[in-house]
Amino acid sequence: MAKKVESIYKSWDEVNEAMKELGELNVAKTRIEGEQTLKINEVKAEANAKSSIIQARIKDIEKNIERFTDANKSEFLSKRTKKLTYGTISFRLVRKVCCNCIEEAIKGLKVLNLDFCIRTKQELDKDRLLECDENMLLKAGISIKTEDKVRIEPNFEKLAALSAENKSL
Repeated sequence: MAKKVESIYKSWDEVNEAMKELGELNVAKTRIEGEQTLKINEVKAEANAKSSIIQARIKDIEKNIERFTDANKSEFLSKRTKKLTYGTISFRLVRKVCCNCIEEAIKGLKVLNLDFCIRTKQELDKDRLLECDENMLLKAGISIKTEDKVRIEPNFEKLAALSAENKSL
């Protein structure tokens, strides 16, 4: 059996002071994370600005290569790939599914008994499972665990007011 570890706090006053520190630490952490997000967004914006010119040039070159290749498609009748010094160009038959309205397509597939063509994601509905009979759930290999968890909620409003008071002094 695991040995019970004693708390370092010996009174509710000590716990109250610890709650104050916990709240202040959470505020500081949130502030740091906010600064991090702002810096990340700045770096992303800068990188996007720099790479947008390059990305536009990439698309332009790819479109012009496609136009030239389409204009010279007759060269690909016997051999579907053309090796060049700096890469290869090839034609490949590609099949893709197109539909105007997914909901209507799904309804149509169901009417035609083509349900196997419809992908559905299955996952446990934990809220509904909590309403079920536990003995029945055990038969499916599911158990419900009940535990008494401590909930720690620093009073951020009070701490923010205290912090504002200390800054004005």
